Amino acid sequence: MNSPTKSEKKGVRCILAFCMSFAMLASANASFISLQTGLSAKYENNVLKVKVSVINKGDEPAYNVAAELMAGSKNVRAEKMAELPVNSTYQAEIAVPLSLKTPGAYPLSLAMHYTDANQYPFTALIAQTYVNGQETSSPVFGQIRPASFAKEGELELSLKNSSAKAIKLATFLLAPRELTLDVEKSEMKLAPRSETKQKIVVKNFSALAGSTYQVFAVSEFEDQGLHYTSLTPGIIKITAGQGFFGLGYSAVIIILGLLTAIFIGAQFFNRGK
Repeated sequence: MNSPTKSEKKGVRCILAFCMSFAMLASANASFISLQTGLSAKYENNVLKVKVSVINKGDEPAYNVAAELMAGSKNVRAEKMAELPVNSTYQAEIAVPLSLKTPGAYPLSLAMHYTDANQYPFTALIAQTYVNGQETSSPVFGQIRPASFAKEGELELSLKNSSAKAIKLATFLLAPRELTLDVEKSEMKLAPRSETKQKIVVKNFSALAGSTYQVFAVSEFEDQGLHYTSLTPGIIKITAGQGFFGLGYSAVIIILGLLTAIFIGAQFFNRGK
């Protein structure tokens, strides 16, 4: 058997180097947009005054950035910013007229809409409460089990009533527009010191693989002339579709590249047989 020539060895090394570089590029993390959002609100004289501050902590600009505020039945959009560069700030002040009769804590949610350089839309969602007159602390607390899926998955929401009296509860779920829910609103009666669990089917409408979204369950009730609100956050991760033998497509591409390099290298070495 003849040994491979220097040029053949060099060719094999070049092919291996190319395939290894291809594999590294295929597995490298893409650039990303990360919005760090601050939200403050004050209700007085039948007007909810909200301040929004958003910093782009990613490594690429965000485009068409706009805040959408949701309070009660009111949805208000702030002015759109054409481009939000890295480490730059988007700010908005929004006044929402509201007529709240019952004192207590009420829910406020904010959806930050934006696109990437390819004009693909994304949504970042946050929620908190604001006070009308008197602060209240809800005896209802909950948990949403994290979910990961590519096309369709299931959220499990558990709610507990820590008080000694029954509570008639209204719950609705907040999710970004990239996801759809089979149940958005529900009403239930929680017995004293009891727990209830609910499963919600979630479908991927337009979310990209690798994206992570926050969702919220907002639970409200009234008791003895006071309004109560509790927020339950949850996380949804969008995974890549499964390829062969349970492997992701990027892993399959890397393996095929390496196998191709080995095969071509073997052909060079076996030419002298």
